[in-house]
Amino acid sequence: MDEALGKLEEDYLDAVDNNQSDSVEAFVEAFLHDSWSYNERNLATIKTAMSRYSQQQIDVDTFSSSFQRMVDRVQEKLQGLDGGGRYPVIQEGRGASLMIAFVDGLVIQYFSGTYTIEQLESDTPYLTQAILHMLKTAS
Repeated sequence: MDEALGKLEEDYLDAVDNNQSDSVEAFVEAFLHDSWSYNERNLATIKTAMSRYSQQQIDVDTFSSSFQRMVDRVQEKLQGLDGGGRYPVIQEGRGASLMIAFVDGLVIQYFSGTYTIEQLESDTPYLTQAILHMLKTAS
C-alpha cells in the first residue's frame, strides 16, 4: 500500500477507535472536531495521497478498499452507539457513508479556502445538529 495512504488510513481508524463517546450525538461532534484538527495538521500527507491517486500511482482498488475500511469502521461504531434505533439511516447501513460525505465536502471547502478551521470549529454545534437530523431521516 502507498505509504501516505496507509498512514491516513491508520490514523483514521485509530481516531475512530479512540473516540470514547457514549452516544451518537457525542460521537458525531467529536468526529467533527477530530476531522478539522486532523485535516489541518496533515494537509501535506492528504495532498500527497490524493495526488498519487489522481496520477494513478495508487491503484483504484487499493484506494477504494482503504476508504471502505474507514467507512465500515465508522458504521460499526455508529451502530454500536444507536442501540435504541433512533437513527434510521444508521440502521439502514448508510449512516457513516452519508456523514463522511458531508464532512469530506466541508474539508474540500476548507482546502479550497471557503472555510477556515476556526469557522468549522465554531460551526461544529450547528453541523452536528445538521448531521443528526440527516441521520434521523427515514427512507
